[in-house]
Amino acid sequence: MECVALRHKNNKKLLGLLGGLLIFSTACSPITMNEADTNLPPETVNAPEEEIASQVDENNTKSDEENQADSNKSEMTPPPKGIIPTRLTIPAINVDASVKPYGLDESGAMAVPEDGETVAWFEPGTKPGAKGNAVLAAHVDDYTGPAIFFYLKDLEIGDEVIVEDGDQTLTFVVTGKEAYPYDQAPIRTIFGPTNNQQLNLITCTGLYDRKTNNHQERLVIYTELKET
Repeated sequence: MECVALRHKNNKKLLGLLGGLLIFSTACSPITMNEADTNLPPETVNAPEEEIASQVDENNTKSDEENQADSNKSEMTPPPKGIIPTRLTIPAINVDASVKPYGLDESGAMAVPEDGETVAWFEPGTKPGAKGNAVLAAHVDDYTGPAIFFYLKDLEIGDEVIVEDGDQTLTFVVTGKEAYPYDQAPIRTIFGPTNNQQLNLITCTGLYDRKTNNHQERLVIYTELKET
């Protein structure tokens, strides 16, 4: 499958929404070694655009003085830029995988690796280490057996997830995990804005429905950048 590189300087929020709506169907269809077109058409998850695009902090109850102080601090301290991940290691489940950037394919779905060993980073979204929700996705299995994220379900709170770019290494800590019906995942929670530096891992779980060529649930592992 060819990855379509998309520019997103002016459309980052829109692409973030679109990728959030589509990744839950495309990242989980079993794949073959001979065919690259086995992904199903996108399955829509209903979520208004403002849930992704809004940068408003709904929990902001600070006074004007506190907000001004935060603003002054932000002006002095540049926001973290994050890294372009090339490697993912998860010691607790013996994962050591290459990471490649993926955008949207010609059908409008998130492009995913043709093999079961590569991890996809949603490049139109957030970089790991930057403020926001960065997203990595990979297959749980294929027709040959378990894939790279097969044991993702075994992760526990406190386990470490490590991403590298060849120069810098970032360590994230698992803060939670949830399984959602494939068409009811909370898009804003997974892909939306946040002041925290978060990394979310996505794969499939639950029973496999051969009629629809799709797993019934999506597993999301939530992690946050470890303080150094």
